[in-house]
Amino acid sequence: MTLPDTEWDDTAYGDDLDQAQLEADQLEEEAAAAGDALEEAAGQQPQLYFKTLPDFVEHFLIKAFRRHIPANAPWCSEWWKHGEAVCVLSALWRAWEALRLEPGTGMSVWWRDHCYPHMAKLMDRDGTFKNCTRATHHENGPLEPLPWTTPPPELYDPLTNGA
Repeated sequence: MTLPDTEWDDTAYGDDLDQAQLEADQLEEEAAAAGDALEEAAGQQPQLYFKTLPDFVEHFLIKAFRRHIPANAPWCSEWWKHGEAVCVLSALWRAWEALRLEPGTGMSVWWRDHCYPHMAKLMDRDGTFKNCTRATHHENGPLEPLPWTTPPPELYDPLTNGA
């Protein structure tokens, strides 16, 4: 069986090709715009969830990290009066802000690597809150800085890397 010869109407296909080209051009423009938006977003810093350290401690940490604290256990409700505690809690807050954005295990890593070890040190019997209790803040008095001896000058030479 043979098919009859037919004449091809090329004009109908021309419209389809023009429409396909328009759609391809539009998709390319949309992809370029999306790429520009991604580049712009990548350059921006994510917004903090908690605006200040006290916000983090008050609205998250003390509610998430719950412990029975006996009356004589080391803890200080006036934690901001302890410079070391401010530094440690700031580190906890900044780590939380970064790891909350990590998909999957970000929060698990925060608890395991940051919260549990840091809070254990703060609340250790010889830790930062050593003389405080949950009811009272005690000044530790002026503490001396750690002992320090000036290292040899070659240690500061970036070309030797301390060698």
